[in-house]
Amino acid sequence: MLFSKIIKWVSIALCLSAFVAGSAAAAQKKEPPKPKLTLVFWHWWADHQSFLEEMAERYRLETNIKVEFQLYSPAGQDYWNKIQAAAQANVLPDIIGFTDNPELLAMYAKNNKLLDLTQPMRANNHAWEYSFYPRALNALYFPQSNIYGVKGDTLWGVPLSAMNIQIFYNRVLFQKAGLNPDQPPQTWEEFMAVCQKLKKAGITPIIGGFGDLWVSQTFFRAYAWALLGEDKMRSLYLGEIPYLIPECQQVMSYFAELRNKGLLYPGVASMSNKEGEILFANQKAAMMINGSWAVNVFSQMNPTLDLGVMPFPKLKDARYPMHVIGGLGQGAAISANSKNPQAAVDFLRWLTAPAQQERWARVPNGFPALLAAQEHINAKLKPFVLGMNELPPNLFLEERYDVLETMGKGMQSILIGEAEPLDVLRQIQNIKDHKK
Repeated sequence: MLFSKIIKWVSIALCLSAFVAGSAAAAQKKEPPKPKLTLVFWHWWADHQSFLEEMAERYRLETNIKVEFQLYSPAGQDYWNKIQAAAQANVLPDIIGFTDNPELLAMYAKNNKLLDLTQPMRANNHAWEYSFYPRALNALYFPQSNIYGVKGDTLWGVPLSAMNIQIFYNRVLFQKAGLNPDQPPQTWEEFMAVCQKLKKAGITPIIGGFGDLWVSQTFFRAYAWALLGEDKMRSLYLGEIPYLIPECQQVMSYFAELRNKGLLYPGVASMSNKEGEILFANQKAAMMINGSWAVNVFSQMNPTLDLGVMPFPKLKDARYPMHVIGGLGQGAAISANSKNPQAAVDFLRWLTAPAQQERWARVPNGFPALLAAQEHINAKLKPFVLGMNELPPNLFLEERYDVLETMGKGMQSILIGEAEPLDVLRQIQNIKDHKK
């Protein structure tokens, strides 16, 4: 009898214990509280989507504010067409992913589509403003008397990452061709000699995503700066001197030389940068023009890839320094029609604080815009960190989009043999003259 009572009480105790444990587990599985509000952030950074979602979850846990990172088409006209349509319909998201495009930024700023961020950036003795790489921030800034007609000395966005563009090379393929990977070419003549050695060894020297027009535009700008210098570059953009000048013809001749000597991977004229990255990661060519973001891309595609990085080869007859092209990588602007503008500002302030920017450096191997995060940047990005000291003078001025588009397409025509340098420069000048 006593034994059966003991069994009974033990059973009751176990049941009570199970009930309590089940109740505790149920409590743990409770849905998180309904967010106080939701911010929508449009962007095109496919390689960062999972990281951004992780950051959004961290922010929700800290603030109970939800951030939806909505990924749209990769950087290109599709994304900007969507932004333009949303702006016209007054349905822009709270936060808009932006890049270095002062003409477009100015259009939205002047048409009251964006929130002026000058005041929050400069609060507390400019604390937020001065925390970034200046050239990354300046892509979102309009000085006094700017040519775009935007109110002067104003800031319209927040830099999230910096970038610059150099040449990646495959150290293993260099060695196979009998080249020293620790001594990449420094001048154009040395570069041509290296390309010929690679070609002789059966290795395609160069691949590039020239289907994405910024690649060829970067090539042109790098060499135009070396031959023209600051004053003439400003005059060129302002239309005070024509693209038909000898210096521009010289730049285009270097591009044609790559074609004439058969140094490029077949089909590069129409190849997207992403296609080029895949082929380069699979060691189908020895060199590729690309930006600092590609360190992360190549690491994901082929972790064993032995990469080197070098700046564009210098010109012996150049009168001016050879600059590295770069500045803002990823940036964000806030819609003037956001229902929660202060919440959007607070989130961008959080996203660019040291803890988050340091994580940006470590997790996706990014190049954060915050100066204080520099020491956490992947060692493979060191050439690009140094490259930020070699950027050209800031003109606070860029060439018109239609001119750049004509340039990019014209340089594609050079690569496939449908045009020669002078033909393309005439096309560029025609666009420059007839749409002012």
